[in-house]
Amino acid sequence: MTNHIIIIVALFFVYFHISGLATTNMLRLTSGNTVPVLASKCYCDSCGAEIPPHLQLPIVSYIACKGKCRSCGAQIPVFPLLLELTILSGMFVITILMKCTFLAVSASFLFYEVVRFLTVVLLGRRAEEFAKQYLIAVLLMLPFYILTLFVALLYSLV
Repeated sequence: MTNHIIIIVALFFVYFHISGLATTNMLRLTSGNTVPVLASKCYCDSCGAEIPPHLQLPIVSYIACKGKCRSCGAQIPVFPLLLELTILSGMFVITILMKCTFLAVSASFLFYEVVRFLTVVLLGRRAEEFAKQYLIAVLLMLPFYILTLFVALLYSLV
């Protein structure tokens, strides 16, 4: 039982990082954005200040900065935070409810792809190199999918 809890906690942290990266990628695929999906730097929408790596996860950033940019004090939009929470909770709950199987992990990533599609449709897709950037975003998630399948395999073995 203890081993299962450790694996579930590990799975939560994997999904936590996936949701942060996924949120950034989704927003970079939407209209008005020209930042490449693979760009490692993030910037404040209001003042253009670079956001340090430890604050690039919307949940962490929102809590640590009390909902405001550290440079200019502008309000951090709530949408990225809600998007990240939706992805994190959806993927985690699907995987747990389906008992952490390969099918569960696949279903959780399918959930993520549906959220990504809906986000891009609702916010509009970016004008420049959309297909290329979308393909990069999909390929970027592949190692995380494989890592999560490995965690599910560990769960089934203990």
